[in-house]
This record gives sequence, structure tokens and C-alpha cells, in this order.
Amino acid sequence: EQCRAGRYNLCPDVRFFATPPIDGAFSEHVVLHEQFAHPVPDSLSDDAAALLEPLSVGVWACRKARVGPGDRVLVNGAGPIGLVAAQTALAYGAAEVVAADVNPTRLRLAAELGCTNVLDVSARPLAEARFEPDVLLECSGHPVAIGAAIRTVARAGRAVLVGMGGDEIPLPLAHLQEHEIELTGTFRYANTWPAAIALATSGRVDLDRLVTSRHPLAEVEAALTSGARDPKSVKPIVRPGE
Repeated sequence: EQCRAGRYNLCPDVRFFATPPIDGAFSEHVVLHEQFAHPVPDSLSDDAAALLEPLSVGVWACRKARVGPGDRVLVNGAGPIGLVAAQTALAYGAAEVVAADVNPTRLRLAAELGCTNVLDVSARPLAEARFEPDVLLECSGHPVAIGAAIRTVARAGRAVLVGMGGDEIPLPLAHLQEHEIELTGTFRYANTWPAAIALATSGRVDLDRLVTSRHPLAEVEAALTSGARDPKSVKPIVRPGE
């Protein structure tokens, strides 16, 4: 039923890499049906092609939020997903895109990638910025950060929960109801790959700038834990065969 409606990401029988019992793709070769393979132009680097999957998450978040020309957008959490979501929002015509985080390296990168403003919420609470977004793309998954960000959303605004947090978190229901804010979640993406490829190929989204380290297969564990060890790490890449 979900697949027929175009929502294959919500199909209870979907098979997805790195989702048990399906193994991930950290190997030299992976078998994939041709219907699920998307050609990419030679102008797109291998690193950028590898990051089309997280870019699809950003594209889906912006679609769910109906980001369009003139919108004011707050991206809460400037990790890899937040950075691609911010760039996608700009590509979709948002007038202002503000990124909030506690990591200065990621905030600098957000500014370099086109965000109109960045907020270090470790130095000043989000509420003090007095920015009322039409759209919140919540990419941190942190319970306290989620509540603080929702409280900034303008009346009749839209809030999309992208980051994966705990199973249950407190929400500012009074603010949501009194301001008639639309709140929704996202689960992966659906029908986004052609758009993601077009955004990356056109240069409207820069994926290569996110890559901070490259690792062979033997260093998969180091790649996966680099963010916890190095605050300057944004997106490590694993290159099979190297």
C-alpha cells in the first residue's frame, strides 16, 4: 500500500542497507538491482556521489517542510545532515537560512556554504537571537535543543524533525497549539535521488566541502568514530579498494 502510494520509505517490508538484518555497504563490491542504481555524471566526484544519500535526507526534509522562495529557515544542528539541508533550503529559494550548533568548525563551514547567519548556542541561547523562522529543520536530535528550536518558530510555521533523538521527548505543546505550528517527522526519503544528483551536479549543493577525512576499509571503525574523537571532523569517507 505504501509503495503504491509512492511512500516506499514507509513500507514495513522495505530492505535498506545497514538496517538489520541487511548488512551495510562497507565492502569492495555490493550487488544492487539496476532499477535501484542511478547514473551520475563524470563531473561529480566519487566523494560527492557517496554523499548523495545524506543529501537525499536534506531534500526530503525540505520537501516535507515545503521550503520555498522567501522562507526564513532555521537549521538546528550543523552536522552533515544539517549542512546539506541548509544548502538545499537555499537552493529552493529560502531568503534566510540560519544554522545553529555548538561546534565552531561546523558553524564556520555553514557560513562558507551560504547560510545567512550562524548561531553558537553554547555562547547564547537560541531564544536571544530573536529569529522567528517560517521553517524549522531540526537536525540535532537533542531533546533540549528540539524544544528550544520549536519555541522560535513563527505563527503558522512548519517544523520538521529530521535528527534521530530518544523515543520520547518533551515538547512545548502550548506553543505548538497557540501558534498553529505544523510538526512532522521524516523517515529516510522517497523519490529524491534525481533531485539530489541535479543539485550536486549543478553546484547548488557542495558535497565535497563536507569531506574531512578519507579512510580505507581497514579503518572503518576510525571513520565511524572520528566525530567523537575530533571536533573538527564533519564527514569521513570510506574508500574501498584503497
